[in-house]
Amino acid sequence: MLYKRVLFIIDSLGIGGAEKSLLALLSQLNLQKYHADLWILHRGGELESFIPDGINVLPSPHYSAFEGLLLRLSRMYYSIKHRTQRIFGHKCHLAETLWKCTGWAAKVPSETYDVAIAYQQGMPTYLTTKKIRAKKKIVWDNINMMAAGYDMNYNRQFYSKADHIITVSEELQKLMTSYYPELSEKMACVYDILSPAFILNQSAIANAVTLHRQDKETLIVTVGRIAIQKNYPLVIETAHLLRERSVDFRWFIVGDGPEQENIESLISDHHLQQTVILLGAKTNPYPYIRQCDIYVQTSSFEGFGLTIAEAKILGKPVVSTCFDVVHDQLRHGHNGLIADMTAESVAENILRLVNDEGLRRQIIRNVEAEKNTTAETEIKKVERLLDED
Repeated sequence: MLYKRVLFIIDSLGIGGAEKSLLALLSQLNLQKYHADLWILHRGGELESFIPDGINVLPSPHYSAFEGLLLRLSRMYYSIKHRTQRIFGHKCHLAETLWKCTGWAAKVPSETYDVAIAYQQGMPTYLTTKKIRAKKKIVWDNINMMAAGYDMNYNRQFYSKADHIITVSEELQKLMTSYYPELSEKMACVYDILSPAFILNQSAIANAVTLHRQDKETLIVTVGRIAIQKNYPLVIETAHLLRERSVDFRWFIVGDGPEQENIESLISDHHLQQTVILLGAKTNPYPYIRQCDIYVQTSSFEGFGLTIAEAKILGKPVVSTCFDVVHDQLRHGHNGLIADMTAESVAENILRLVNDEGLRRQIIRNVEAEKNTTAETEIKKVERLLDED
């Protein structure tokens, strides 16, 4: 039997939505039809142990002594360029700077593939469209690139070389179409793939800290990297307002990241050390979500908002900020509450769930009635993309 040779490229398999989505996709892929190689640009991520059996993880490309010297020089140039940009306040996404400085020296797998898939914007997309040898090239867009700081005009050269541009939500597809209207025929939406059975099974594993409830307090959980995109200062402002209103609660944050020191300082400044608890990054966040009363997402922007979908699978009422793509998942008052990007609004919506037991129970019933079928529907979309000539 002739297999189609497919290459997937991702930056790393650290704890994140795109990473979990790719692993779920790979677990559903028909390995009787496809030979799947996975190239991870930066090894050592926490989720590498979840790579499904049958997926061939590629070693890093081999560099001769001279090629290695050129790569090191290019990385030194990147380091200098990045520091200079910070000093002079020149805004350029790190991935763009990295490509401009090191892309020419980077080696890629020598194989020629039937299909190459960049499962992230940035370096995976740059390498796939410019250097990988493949009959068909597909690029995934997991975030609102403009909100994330990408130069859309600069990135046009890469997306124009792709055969398909995949977004993880319909709203994100509309955004990408507005940026690149001339590429609209290449665009399609494939939602992040989730396995409800896996999430439910993982949520029952007793390897997490028990979130002991003190009296009748409300337990709130937020999961995500402590990064600018997730807008954790809004968590602290909201928690401060809730405490001022004498709400009995604790708020647990599962994740770590570059903004952690800043968030720790804000927690200390507002004397919230016993109220907002940083649990750190967890390869299995689901037991924490399972134990909470309310799941809260305070992101400024997302490509999809995977943790909202996970919280819904676990039957939790969700309060989320009104980032663009949230409406693909939540209907305000039906299966969650959508707040403005202010602490006052987030606090008010949390209080609605705390104080209105009828509303909370109705939202939970509506969430539990939903069925996440992405493992069946979205993998079919992916295979249609892989199979077409």
